[in-house]
Amino acid sequence: MNNTYDHNAANEKKWSQRAITYDDKRQDYFRFMQRQLIVSAEIKPPATFLDLGCGTGWAVRHVATLLGEQGRFVGIDISKGMIEKARSNSTGVPNVEFYEASADKLPLDNDLFDAVICSNSFHHYLQPVEALKEVKRVLKPNGRVHILDITADDFFIRQINQIIKGQEREHVSFYGTPEYARMFSKAGLKHVQSRRLKSLYPLKVHVAKKEQEYTD
Repeated sequence: MNNTYDHNAANEKKWSQRAITYDDKRQDYFRFMQRQLIVSAEIKPPATFLDLGCGTGWAVRHVATLLGEQGRFVGIDISKGMIEKARSNSTGVPNVEFYEASADKLPLDNDLFDAVICSNSFHHYLQPVEALKEVKRVLKPNGRVHILDITADDFFIRQINQIIKGQEREHVSFYGTPEYARMFSKAGLKHVQSRRLKSLYPLKVHVAKKEQEYTD
């Protein structure tokens, strides 16, 4: 088996096991962070929206509700268990759909989404630039991706990152702001900004845009 398969299999197993309790009240802080991310993304109806690493689909349903179900709302997760739970939780919610897939191989059409979010899962991606290339492919021109994650901008978080790498096979890396800028550039996206999400150290939102391409 190659490394990509091993990594994806390990993540699928881990998160499928966690899907059973993922909607417990202890996840309220995570939901708070997702709410703040969604507010900061300023998504307007009607919109096409994608959540990478959607878990049990809370953010997808939340955005659909905020927008009065005006648009198309999609969740992607590598975990079969999470996707099964997301579909079960979303029974009766219009315009919501979920797919089991890796972020670097999205089963979606080109130029489809106005907004993509990724909250606290980007550090698990074995091929982050490839995932961002896929994000660019599925974004509409002028569409934006908003990535919320622990950001390794200081010595303390970089040390924590190394410790976690040694303890968790599924963890790839927390990245610093300059690294996000470089990865966006390699993927053909324009880095718009990186900012703190309120006072939630060491979380940052990293925003990039798919620029409009003009032809003569």
